[in-house]
Amino acid sequence: MECGACGPGTRVLAEVQNSSPAAANYVAVDIAPYETAEEIKEFLAANNASALAFASDSDTRLITAYQINQLSTAVVLDAAGREVFRAVEPGAEQLREALATAGNDPGA
Repeated sequence: MECGACGPGTRVLAEVQNSSPAAANYVAVDIAPYETAEEIKEFLAANNASALAFASDSDTRLITAYQINQLSTAVVLDAAGREVFRAVEPGAEQLREALATAGNDPGA
């Protein structure tokens, strides 16, 4: 992944996941159709986020379904799949609070 702006958000997501990995499912989504799985893995490793699951949204299904229109957007869903939080470049504390709202306890 070549998105320099995406690194900080990826690191925050990994930090929150590491604080309580079983509390929720965490997924980084790559939207560049030309990037390979290996390139995505290298980006995650470079941002201390190797444990994050990832998806390649080369056909824009995810960004369309979740109406994502800006890079580094985080979306938190509750167990029923309802959106309870959305922000661009949220901090770790914001994500922890959103996960608590969603019914998950990320150790906040």
